[in-house]
Order: sequence, then structure tokens, then C-alpha cells
Amino acid sequence: MPLAYVQRSIPVDEDGNPVFRDVFEPDAFNPGAELFLKDRATVQAAVANISRAAFEGDPNFTPETPNYDVKDVTSSLDGKKLAFAMRAPEDPDLDEDEQPTWNIWEYDIASKTLRRIIDSNIEAEKGNDVSPRYLPDGRILFSSDRQKRAREILLDEGKPQFGAVNERDNDLTAFHLHSMRADGTDIQQLTFNQSHDIEPSLLADGRVLYLRWDGFATDRLSFYTMNPDGSDVQRYFGYASLNIANAELDETARLFQPQMLPDGRIAAIYMYNQTQLGGDMVVINPVADAEGEPSSISVKPVDITPGNVSLHGRFASLSPLFDGTNRLLVSWSQCRLLETATERLRPCLAELFSEGQPIAGYEEAPPFYGIWIYDMANQTQLPVVLAEDGKLFTEAIALENLATPPAYRPSELDAALAELGVGIVHIRSVYDQDGVFNPLGSGAAGLGELAARPAELRPARFVRFIKAVSVPDNETLDDQPDEIYANTFNQVNGLFEILGYAPVEADGSVLARVPADVAFTIEVLDARGRRILARQSQWTSLRPGEWRESNGLAIFSRADLAPPPLNTGAATTANFPNTQRYDPLGALIAPEMGQTMAEFAAESTYCAENNLAQVVCLPMAGPGQARNLRPITVDLLFNDEWSAPGITPSASISLRYNDLEPGATPDQVTAPTPEACRNAATWTDNCRVVINYEYHIQPLWERERQPLTDGVVTANTCAGCHAPADADGNIQVPQGQLDLTRTKLQANARMTSYNQLLNGNQRRIQYLYEGGLATLLPVCELEDNYDFIPECQVTLDEEGIPTCAGVVDCPFEIRDEETGELELDAQGNPIPLMVETGALPPPMSRAGANSSNRFLDRFAPNWDVAANYKTGAIVYYDPVAGDGIGGYTFQARVDNVGATPDVNQGQTVQWQRLRQRPMLEGILQDSVDHAGSLNEAELKLLSEWLDTNGQYYANPFEMVIPN
Repeated sequence: MPLAYVQRSIPVDEDGNPVFRDVFEPDAFNPGAELFLKDRATVQAAVANISRAAFEGDPNFTPETPNYDVKDVTSSLDGKKLAFAMRAPEDPDLDEDEQPTWNIWEYDIASKTLRRIIDSNIEAEKGNDVSPRYLPDGRILFSSDRQKRAREILLDEGKPQFGAVNERDNDLTAFHLHSMRADGTDIQQLTFNQSHDIEPSLLADGRVLYLRWDGFATDRLSFYTMNPDGSDVQRYFGYASLNIANAELDETARLFQPQMLPDGRIAAIYMYNQTQLGGDMVVINPVADAEGEPSSISVKPVDITPGNVSLHGRFASLSPLFDGTNRLLVSWSQCRLLETATERLRPCLAELFSEGQPIAGYEEAPPFYGIWIYDMANQTQLPVVLAEDGKLFTEAIALENLATPPAYRPSELDAALAELGVGIVHIRSVYDQDGVFNPLGSGAAGLGELAARPAELRPARFVRFIKAVSVPDNETLDDQPDEIYANTFNQVNGLFEILGYAPVEADGSVLARVPADVAFTIEVLDARGRRILARQSQWTSLRPGEWRESNGLAIFSRADLAPPPLNTGAATTANFPNTQRYDPLGALIAPEMGQTMAEFAAESTYCAENNLAQVVCLPMAGPGQARNLRPITVDLLFNDEWSAPGITPSASISLRYNDLEPGATPDQVTAPTPEACRNAATWTDNCRVVINYEYHIQPLWERERQPLTDGVVTANTCAGCHAPADADGNIQVPQGQLDLTRTKLQANARMTSYNQLLNGNQRRIQYLYEGGLATLLPVCELEDNYDFIPECQVTLDEEGIPTCAGVVDCPFEIRDEETGELELDAQGNPIPLMVETGALPPPMSRAGANSSNRFLDRFAPNWDVAANYKTGAIVYYDPVAGDGIGGYTFQARVDNVGATPDVNQGQTVQWQRLRQRPMLEGILQDSVDHAGSLNEAELKLLSEWLDTNGQYYANPFEMVIPN
């Protein structure tokens, strides 16, 4: 059969230094490569250059030293065509960002014709397209940084269109998987990771296997799979095992150009990144396990340690044959040494090595890669393309007509949902953590016990969908005004937006309609909208019309290896205990066996009256009103839709942005999302909650409220008391040592309030000697002006001059350590030492709202909060009686149990003598009662802001508010 391969000069940079492959740079350009076609796999077979014809008319092409690049060669499933990535020669008259991009080309074997698949120059140059693969339906899959759909969404969000860069490297534009028709039209973006999705190939069942670079919370490169339409993205293999760094080298070996073997294993070249042209041939077996170590194919050990010489040579590429012979086409360089004295080539004999290095007088010779047929069964190899000095022969593939090509997988996307630009997430239970029940601090022994509790005694009440903010490149930012947040503060990584919220049903299930084609992750919240479980640390996405089900929160987990779901759904066709649902006409209905409560809710409705004679059912909210597929909401909303007649419904929850400013109309409210998005009837898939501190949080401190007296200051805004000056301009210590003013200490700085809330500050004292508030004070004073500064005790020598000779702790600045001579001022007085006041911890934490209880819970309108000193369990209490100092009695209601051995979930207890309980010490230190000063909608806004890392801004293109 024919075979194709790439011939290139050994890649070097402009200084002549070797250039090695970087798995994280799919668009690296190393000119000097050409594609050749050989009639059959023998040394004597005829060979033809099939790529050069593309540039015969190009004035920048140099035939003597080919200056274009070719890589990622693949064959059609019938072996009649070749597809590959090729980049044209550079144009010396163009800037770097105007140079040609990588394009996908195709060569037809029978007609001997070469064509660029995307015919239009304008369309072809919109991105770098690499790694083509033929799909069974005739489309072509490839990896590209064009980010076609992602750019369209940016425009819908009111942002400039740009190619988002990687989360872990702002110099690299992210590559995502795309597909197109065979004629180059209908380009579709399939994945929406925030770092690379590269090196795609096909599994036997038709799923796409590819390498994903996860850069959200960790830095990992591992295998994922998806359907050819981009749906059902799953983590497949090596998330942990392929990312273990060598302890001595502090580096991680990587897999290059993975290929599926006929037996289902994955073969690849294994080596350290950017260190060598080749490494070891290895296989991994993902069929039965999602983790595992690579094992070498060759019985001859290959040393991949950077800097060492491999006695048995190295491999630069491999490609399996599907002819039943268990053979590979490989690029292999034998080990050769150079005798430095004579410059003669010598074979690599074991006696010429010591600990991986040649002995004195020898060095490793230049690489010598040729193409070989490698028999894995017999561990033999035969030459196909003989190696030549200065050349690298690699990426050999056979043009086979596969007897059993990968299966065709038709798309199963829902057309009605796709039209709306949304997908469906169905989580069977948020309490299911890889098959293990997680009570989330509730003390429940199992899912059934938890589901039987009333809503207020269940910890998980909502889920929040967090969207990644695409990271703009420097060129895009340079085109924007200097006054936007990203240019002012130079921070574009790790920003989040909120897509919305959905309620958690009693069994922990969630069914939510979320925007498609965006990277998101999920958080579990309590009734106040505060995160109670760490967010998932991988981005996932849905295609338009995709229904995605998972047992628990890890919706990207591999389905075929997942443990059985904890939530098996309805045990019978009878109603869930103490519940009742209706069809749209008001008739009683029951769930199907196996349905979760969220699934059943999507097929039913609830009614305003449980009296069947007066049933008034609410309409369905799905496409065409046929299903109850309500969209996520930007507000936290809960209504007990389940309680059967005779059962007291749980209290409703309504935390709405429209309630941020009592008395204001929705269009007057300063909310982090548009008015239309706050209305379920006008919500669209483009709705986002974008919290910028200056626009949405600072106004909370300046909003007019009922007057509150803090110390001797009375004000009707938070910033009125918490400011370095009162309403008349008189200097004062900000109440609570917290300055909530919007001032900026210098240009391009964050507001004072933000810094003090999240970074803390120095304790300030009103010290009129310096004319204001001081954080640097003398250890003593010569005149007794301030009660908080002791009077200096001055020691004089025999001549009446101040001295510290013989003084143990000198409070003055010393001029001469040996003599004890002091620095004196113009009046001859010693100069007291200055010391900083103590640092104050920040009242808030970027770790989230539940790590900021010391601040947030001061505003709880009915219950104050104390933290259990053992595990941080939250205890709500209400003062009943006592003298306010040592004899308070408290009614306590425990939400998170497990820390307090004598208190059960929901139990009301009496806590006597507060001061004797170390878990509650300090709760009465501040005499000012802030309860109710912030309303529940404002507290919800603060909670979601803190749970998204307390960012100063979430939109890098928003204009900074000037000082």
C-alpha cells in the first residue's frame, strides 16, 4: 500500500540552535518540511513530492531550501486521500501578525490533485488550522485557534471579537476543536475550553479522542472524549497519572501525537517537552481504567531523560497499520557517537557510557531519523526510508482502506432547544460524590433521610453556574482605551461571570436550561446563596440542544466507568413522599420509575391551589410550552411546588436584584445584569451577571438608609460612619477601623474600601501632631499630650546631653551604637522611635461568602451568627434574656452539625453564660447593631461577589470610574 511521510531539515532557530517540539504550541512554525508519497512501503519504491506544487508560483518560496512547513498527516478512511496542515513561506514585507496561517490541505491519490480545503483566502486566514481528521460522515475535524463561535458570543456580550489566550499562558491563543464540510464550508466550533483542545483522533465507537489542557485550578494535559458534534464531553484518561512531575527534574513527560491501535490501546511518543526530537514509544490502556502509567512498546529501553544519550536510539513518530499484522510505521534514529578527536562516527557500545553520558572523548552524534516498519510481536524492524544526515523523516502513515472504520455516530441534539441556544443539565443528586454520599454537613445518614426533611433543614438549596471570562490577548487590549479595567490593572486571568441559578430538589437533583457553547462550572449553595461545596475545577460546556446527565456534580466524568448513581429515582410509579404534581390541565400525575424529582418536575407543573375544585395550574416553561424546562434565573427563587394537601409548604425564598434598592423601579436599580435578564419571560442565553466592584458593590456603602449611630457618629450611609472624616469634614477614625469610601490613594489604584475589605489595613489613630490619622506613632512623647502615648523618660549624661548608655530598651533614634549618642532635633531633644500600629485582618475573604461570616452575618435581620470553634459549623442564635455581658441566654438552631456533640440538626437549645463558651467569645465586642442595615438582596449580591473570588471587576473592557 502507499505511504506518506514528512521530510524536513533538522529544525534550528536563527542562531543555529536545535528547535524541539512543544506540545503546548500547536502553531509553531519550523520551515523546511515537505510531504512525500511513496508507492509502497519498500526502500526501492518510487517517491513523489506532493506538497511543493502549492507554492510554485509563490514569490517567497525558495525551491533550493524549502521554507514552508508541513505536519499532522492523516488519511481518509478509504485510503484515497491525504489531509495535512501546511503553512506557506513567510513574507518578509509583512509584520508578524500578518504572516500566513496554518491551513488544512488535501491530496487526492487517484487524480494527483492538491487543494486547500478552505478555498477563500479571507476565511482560510482567520485562524491557524492543524491536526485534521476525517469523520465517518464526510466532515473534517481539526484543531484551530479561530474560535469561530466563541468570537460570535463575545460580540453578543458587547465585547470586541478576539482569540482568547490560554489561562496558563497569555502568549498562546487557545486551540479548540472545529469541524467543516469536505468543501471547507459550514465551519463549526465544537469545544469551548479555556486552554487547548488538540491532537484529535477517532475511537472505534466513533467518539473523538483528544488532548485537553486544563488550566482552571491546576495545570494538566490529559485525554478527553466527545461526540463528533461536540456533545457529551468526558474526561477519559490520565488526568492524574499523566501529570506527575519527575521529582528530580521538576518536569513532566508528555505524550505526543497519540494514535489509536487496533486493539483499543493508545500509542504515542513519550518525552519531555522541548528537550528532544524523539523519545520512547509507549502505550496506555484506557479501556478498563481512567488512570495508568505508560508502558514502553520496545523491549530495548529508551532513555528520555533530558541531556542523556539513549543507547537504543529514539522514536520521533509512530502510526499503526490496520492490516492485522500488529506493526507500526515509525520514525527511528539509531544511537551514534562522535569521536571528538577524529570526528568519526562510532556505534553506541555500553562500555562507552557512564550514567547515561558518553565517556570522555565522545559526544552524541547528530540525529539520524529514517522510516521503519516496526513489528511489535517480534520486536523487529525493517527500513522503508533510509535516514540521511541533516534530515528528519517522520509522520509516516499508510493509506489503507479500513476494513472496520470508526462507527458513525449521528447527532442527538434537540432541535427546539438548539433554536434557543441552550442545553439541559440534569444532575441526579448534588450529594453524590463519585458514588459516595456527601451529607454536606447535614448529619444525614443517607440520601433518603435527607430528602425526607423539610427544605429549611436541607443544606443544598441552589446551584450556581459560573462562566469563564475569555482572556483577551495583548493586541486586543492595545486597541482599547487605557481606561478600561484590563489596561489599568493589567489583570485578565481568573475572571468569572455568573450565568444564573437553579433550585436543588429534595433528592438533590437539578434540571436546568443553561446557555450553550460557553465554558462553565457549578457551585452548590445554601439558602442564603453562599457556596457550601468547592466548585468543580474543570470547565465543561453544552452544545445547543444537548441534554447532559450526570450522577453528581462532575458532569464531565467518564460515563462507562462511573459508579451506580446514588439517586435511583422514584422507586415506584407512586408519588414521592408528601408530594403531589399535576399536568398542565390540573390532573394528578405520578412519576415514572427511576425519575428524579427534577426530571418529574420537567414533565409536570404545580398549581396555585391544592383544592382540586379550584385548581389554577401555572403554564409550562419549555419550548412550545410542552415541557417545564424553565431557564436558570439571575435571582435566587424558591417556591415549595411539591407539598401535598395537608402538608405545610416550606417558606419561599426570593432574593431579587430588583429589591436591591427598595422603592426603585427595576429600570432604576443598579444591578449587575440588565433588566430584561431579571425577567424570566425575557431571559435569553446571552444573559450574564457581571459584577464590577466600582459599579455594583461600592454603591452599597453609599446608599441612603435609616440612620445608624456608630459610636458618636450618626449617618444614613455606611460610608458616613466608616470614613476618615465626618459629614462636616472633621477628621475621625473610621468606625470599626474600616474605611468604606471610594477614594483612590493614587492613580490606577483600587478604591480604598475594596483594599480594606479584602486586604486589611493598619490600625489608625487620630494623632493631631501629624494633622490627621496616623498609622506610625512615636513610642513615647516628650510632652504628655495623648493618653495612648506614654511620656518619654530621658536619661542625661554628665554633660546634660540625652543618652541611651545603660538603657536596656532605648526609645530614641541612636546616632552611634558604641557610645550611645542619640539623634537630636533642632531644639536638642532626642527623637522618639516610630512604630507602626498593628495590622488589622480583612473583614472579608476571597475564599468566599462563608469565609466572610464575620462581616456578612452582622447584617442578618433576625438571627445573629456565631462560628463553632471546633469545625466552623454555623449556629444561628437569638438573644432571649440577660444582662448583655455575661448572662445572655440564646435560642440556637444548628444548620451544620457534626461539630457540636450535644446539638442535633434543627434542635433548639438554651446556651447560658455566653462569655464562658470559647466558641462564642468576642461576639459582643461591637456594641453597634447592624442587623437589617443591608437587605437580603444586598447580602445575596455580596455573597455571589465573594464566591466568585471577590474580583475588582469581571468585565475587563468596562471603563474604570475615575477618582
